[in-house]
Amino acid sequence: MSKFNFDDTETSGIWWSTNVSIRDICIELKQDTDCDQSEIVELLRSIAESIEMNGL
Repeated sequence: MSKFNFDDTETSGIWWSTNVSIRDICIELKQDTDCDQSEIVELLRSIAESIEMNGL
């Protein structure tokens, strides 16, 4: 994902809003489930792998 720079001074539109939305949902998930950050990262990686294998 290195080609995406999520610095809000350089990025706008759908990419920035998607980044913010995913972060907000991850924070809410962390609070609701009391899981640690590494579990959230593992979940996101699992989702990414699923998309790579099966598409959207």
